[in-house]
Amino acid sequence: MKYINKILIFTFMLSLISCEGLVDGINDNPNAITSDKLEAGVLLLKGIQLANISVQVGHQARIGSMWSGQSRGLLLLYKSIAEYNISAEETNGIWQNAYQGVIKQSKLMREQTVSDPRAKLFSGITKVTEAHTFGTLASLFGDIPFTEAALDNVNPKFESQKQVLANVQKLLDEAIVDLEAASTATVPEDLYYAGNKTKWIRAANTIKARFFMLTREYDKALASAKKGILLQADAMVFTPPAIGIGSNNTYFTMIDQRAGYWGFTGSFMDNMLKTGTATRNHAKTNEAARLRYVAFNGNTANSNLGIAAKNRPQILVGYEENLLYIAEAEARIGTQEEALRNLNTLRAHLQSGNAFQKLVATDSLRYTAFTIQDFEAGGIENRDNKTTNIALLREIIQERYVATFLTHVPFEDLRRLSAKERDIAVLPTFNISTATKYPQRFIVAQSELSANTNAPKDPGIFAETEINR
Repeated sequence: MKYINKILIFTFMLSLISCEGLVDGINDNPNAITSDKLEAGVLLLKGIQLANISVQVGHQARIGSMWSGQSRGLLLLYKSIAEYNISAEETNGIWQNAYQGVIKQSKLMREQTVSDPRAKLFSGITKVTEAHTFGTLASLFGDIPFTEAALDNVNPKFESQKQVLANVQKLLDEAIVDLEAASTATVPEDLYYAGNKTKWIRAANTIKARFFMLTREYDKALASAKKGILLQADAMVFTPPAIGIGSNNTYFTMIDQRAGYWGFTGSFMDNMLKTGTATRNHAKTNEAARLRYVAFNGNTANSNLGIAAKNRPQILVGYEENLLYIAEAEARIGTQEEALRNLNTLRAHLQSGNAFQKLVATDSLRYTAFTIQDFEAGGIENRDNKTTNIALLREIIQERYVATFLTHVPFEDLRRLSAKERDIAVLPTFNISTATKYPQRFIVAQSELSANTNAPKDPGIFAETEINR
C-alpha cells in the first residue's frame, strides 16, 4: 500500500472535497509538529472527518443505492455501473480516503497529541472514526488490510473479513474506554460533535450495533444499540457549510457536477413510497411527505429542497437506524412486544414531523402506531399470511431501507438477507433482465491491486463476502 507525504494526502483531499472553511490550516506540515505546537496535530481532525464523510456518503454509497433499488443510474458512467459494470478504478477514491485520509491520519494524530491534556478525548474520537471506516471497508470489500494498514509497507497482508470486523469491535471498545476516561472539552475542529464525549460514546455503540448486525451477532447488537443513539440530537451528522464549491451536501455536489447521470424517479424505492403502488401505504401509513423529501431531482441541483439540498445535513450514524437495530434484534432474540415498542417509537418520531422536513404543508404524513394484530395473518402488515414474527421483521427492514436512504445500510441489509431470509428482505427488481443475483461486494481499488503483491485475485462483484456465504 503506497502512502504518500502527509501534505500530498491533504492536497488530494482538498481537491476532492474542497471544504475551504473546514480545512483552514490543514496544510501545516505534520512532520514539523513539536511539543510546543500540539494544536497543529489537532488540525488533522478536520481532514480525518472529511475523508470519513466521503467514505460514508460518497461515490460507493451512491453505487450501493443503485444496486439496492433506491436510486437509478441514467447516463454514461452511472448507467453502466447501475447495470453491474464496474471496474477497479471506481474504488480508488474510497480506498485512498479510507487508508490515507482516515486510518493513517488517525494514528498520526494520536501520536502528535499524546501530551495534550485532551489526549484521551482525541484518542477516543479518532478510534471511533477509524473503526467506522475500517468496518465500512470490510463490509463493502470483504478481506482488507487491517493490522499492517498504517505501516509504511507497500505489501500489507489482507485479513479475513470476519477477523477485521472482530478487530473493529475491539477498536471501538478501546475508543469507549478512552472517551469515558477523557476530560470534558470543547473541540471546534470536531465537525460531528464538537468534542462532546457522551455523544461520541453513544455513536460508538451504534456503530458497534451496525457491525454486529452484519455478523448476525444479534444479542451483541442489541446490547450495543441499547447504549447507542437514543435521541435524535445525538445522531452523527455532517452539516455542510455550503460556503463554496465542494463544501456542499455530497448528493447536491454529484448532481451539480454530473447533471442527468443519477436519479430517483422510477426507482424501486420511489414506487414503494407512492400511494397505491406498494404495501408501504395503507390505513396506518402514508409516505407522501417523506417521498417528496427524498425524491431528489438528478437533473438540476439547485431545485432540490429535501435530502439533496445544498446545505442539507447528512446523517452518518442515525437515531432511526439505532432504534431499528433494537427492534430487529428484539424480534429475533427478545420479545415481539419490545420489537414493536421500538418500531412504534420510531413511528411516533416520524409522525411528530421531526424526522425530516415537510416540504409541502398539504402532503399527507401518517404513521399510526401498530398493534401486534397488524402483523398476524390477514393483518394490515401481513396480507400474505406469514408468521407474525416474519411480518414484523419485514416491516422493520422495510422501514430501515427508507430511513437510512443513501447510506451503506440498505446495501448491507440486502446482502445479509436476500439469499437466506427472502421473506423479510427488501428485494428490488434487477437493473438488467439477465441478472439473477444482487452484487455482493466492490472490487479492491486498482491502485492497491497494482501495487500490493498480497492483494487477492478479484472474485467478481457477485461473489459473497465471508460473512454472507
